[in-house]
Amino acid sequence: MRRRVLELTLLAYPRAVRRRDGDHLLGLALELADTHGVAREAFGLLRGGMAERRRHGRTRRAVAAVVAATALVLAALTWTATAQGGRVEEDVFSCAGDCPDIPAEVESRVGDGWTCTEHRGPRVTWRCTRD
Repeated sequence: MRRRVLELTLLAYPRAVRRRDGDHLLGLALELADTHGVAREAFGLLRGGMAERRRHGRTRRAVAAVVAATALVLAALTWTATAQGGRVEEDVFSCAGDCPDIPAEVESRVGDGWTCTEHRGPRVTWRCTRD
């Protein structure tokens, strides 16, 4: 996945530069991504590509390429983050006075792997979450 993200950010560079130096730039970015992170290297490639296009006088196409590549990188990073995080569920139970059924329900949730916290005040409230 990270290789694909970095390949997409190389599109910010002019075609001639990609043909000449694309493999070298990608290899270096992959190597540095191990220590610095993919996002940092992706944005570095975007900045470098935009600077290279500016040197060649292609600012309009450079801006369009950088915007498109940035959108793709952000979409890929967002997808990766949500895919790793899973789905979070939350239930809140509240009780004033004697409510024997709610503590039993909370215990059942804890037994099923939920994390429940209790807050006491005028009402007793339990907040249960599951990843």
